[in-house]
Amino acid sequence: MAEKKDAIYSQVKQLGVLTAVPLILLIGPLVGFFIGGWIDRRFQFYPWFTVLFLILGFVASGREIARLLRQILNDDKKNGPE
Repeated sequence: MAEKKDAIYSQVKQLGVLTAVPLILLIGPLVGFFIGGWIDRRFQFYPWFTVLFLILGFVASGREIARLLRQILNDDKKNGPE
């Protein structure tokens, strides 16, 4: 019975990761775009801060996905086959 619960937990965890990755890839650049656009409109620097913050959003998303995958790989090594 415990094996069945572990298998379900593993599947739910994988589903969570699979839904989180596209959201992370979407949210980071969007936040960067809107913050950069706001700064550009506020100080008339268009398009410099929009481009800068958009790039920073992509970098932040990439780093977050790498951190998430590293964490999952470490969890899999700890809970690996026994």
